[in-house]
Amino acid sequence: MLRLSVVVAAQDAGRHLQACLAVLVPQVSSTGMEVIVADGSGSAGSGLTIEFPEVRFLNVSGHPTVPRLWSAGIEAARGSIVCLTIENCAPAPNWIASLLSAHEAKWPGIGGAIELDPNAGLVDTAVYFCRYSSYILPFSPRFLEDIPGDNCSYKREALEPVRDLMMDGFWETFIHQDMRRRGEQLLSDPSSVVVFTGGLSAWRFFKRRYVHGRYFAARRGRDFTLPQRLVRAVAFPAVFAMLFQRISGRVWRNARHRTRLAMTIPLVGCFLMAWAVGEASGYLAGASAAAAPLRD
Repeated sequence: MLRLSVVVAAQDAGRHLQACLAVLVPQVSSTGMEVIVADGSGSAGSGLTIEFPEVRFLNVSGHPTVPRLWSAGIEAARGSIVCLTIENCAPAPNWIASLLSAHEAKWPGIGGAIELDPNAGLVDTAVYFCRYSSYILPFSPRFLEDIPGDNCSYKREALEPVRDLMMDGFWETFIHQDMRRRGEQLLSDPSSVVVFTGGLSAWRFFKRRYVHGRYFAARRGRDFTLPQRLVRAVAFPAVFAMLFQRISGRVWRNARHRTRLAMTIPLVGCFLMAWAVGEASGYLAGASAAAAPLRD
């Protein structure tokens, strides 16, 4: 078995993937480690297979979501440590070394920090706040209920008990929930850093927030009665308010990006409302929404 596998989920397999691999591949030694790109673009890496012959490219058909790409990559991975990221994140130059050092401890799952590209535009900045406000530097090592799927790593033995949960994709929220239920702790390590480089249009991210919110609620609501689901559906404005309060509070306390937050409040609000309405739709639709194929 190899020492470490890195799985990169790539829905577009374009210039952002190229930038990610340019930083990542030199960190992976020729022996004992591997990089796997789970490519959902249908373009077989758009020529990147030639530029990066060390990388294994998996062609995953059907316009898959990022969680489905991750699950395909995890299935193919041969490392005793499995690391996950996406093409829209560029690892820091010491990312692999930090992960290997962190996994010398007993913790089964370890996540890191996600920083914002200094040159990010308004849309990318708003996406960053919606996705990663919990993981902005600086912070001390800490245990969290959820570590970021776009910068996380697991000991292989920790993934075996959740293999059935990955049949519908590696949805980290539900995976981590199951791990915590079994008494496992998830470490957030600030020394493991990736930089979010962006690349999604406002409309594409808006649609993705709606689709993922709908799926989240439908899957979460499998054990709820119809009245319980209806209560949660009509409470979607409260979900929006709670999410906005959490994100703005984290960014404001951190103090590094206050101006950027103020500039992107309308976009952040639109994205959060898409999620909240998606949740309402998912609760109303019930289990059928969780079973339907996702397109984002």
